[in-house]
Amino acid sequence: MSYQQRGRGGRGGGGGGRPQEPPLPKPYAFIPLPSHRPGLQKPAGHHRYQPGTLTGTLTAQIVARSPIHVASGLLEPLRNRDYPLVKGHFRTNDTLAIPATSLKGCIRSILETIAPAAITITRARSLPNEANPSNNLDRLDVAQRIFGTLGYQGVVRFRDALIEPADARSAIVPSVQLFRPRSDAHDTYFDGRRPKGRKFYMHGTVARGDLPLETCPVDSTFRLQIDFSNLTQGEVGLLLYALGLGTPRLWPKLGGSKPACLGTVEVSNPALMVLETNAAYTDFDATPQPQVIEPLLEAAETEKLVLRNQLQQLADVLRWPREDRACPHRNY
Repeated sequence: MSYQQRGRGGRGGGGGGRPQEPPLPKPYAFIPLPSHRPGLQKPAGHHRYQPGTLTGTLTAQIVARSPIHVASGLLEPLRNRDYPLVKGHFRTNDTLAIPATSLKGCIRSILETIAPAAITITRARSLPNEANPSNNLDRLDVAQRIFGTLGYQGVVRFRDALIEPADARSAIVPSVQLFRPRSDAHDTYFDGRRPKGRKFYMHGTVARGDLPLETCPVDSTFRLQIDFSNLTQGEVGLLLYALGLGTPRLWPKLGGSKPACLGTVEVSNPALMVLETNAAYTDFDATPQPQVIEPLLEAAETEKLVLRNQLQQLADVLRWPREDRACPHRNY
């Protein structure tokens, strides 16, 4: 069915078809790009522990605030007359999970938005000079230093977030059929020659349709683990902001069917364990120690790694709950 036909509510669209319905409000908003080039620094590297940096592990709990669907790429058969086939959810060793790649992509996108960073992945055919990423591996912006870039491996490592308990069951959500983003719609994505900004989908009441998706249901919990090395205190604080743990709070969205309001998550109960790097060279079995989080959030501000205007606008887009809006169930 074409975009025009879907807008008419059927295939014909002629005299006998239903009248064309006006498009619904857009389920997304744009966060403006910074107006200046990001600061560039030499990355810490991986060959040794750098003085004045932190190395350790961040753990937290992820709570599903709307159903989550991360496609496995498989159609799963069911003994269900209404849904004999369903688009399967990702699993790790037969346990429902959020893959590390989805988590990393989601958090990187947020971090690049709220920090002085360039755009690494985009459908835009042209970007202002200040938004283009550095190609000099000795001079990278903060997002490139943390997450990596072509030719440089990042210093954070996400693990698959497994559902808890491991035998938790999935649920079927009849979601809506979606179209690919219309990146050629210049008026939608550009203000003159300049991009309107980064696109984020808002939360709201889940839209229902006729596409059965296997999901992790609302209130499902997952264990998040991120290992990191050679991050400054401010860079760890910036990562915490991107996870939604700063002020104002953020509720990220990940996985599929985000326009239909699937994929809303909340990160909570963070715990940070940091290795004393001098002990790592002198003690065969150095034990990481707990690290208080609040000073790291303050350090992100002190190191000027947080763009307050972008953070506040993104918090307005990613606020939850959003009982005031319904997600679109047809063309928008």
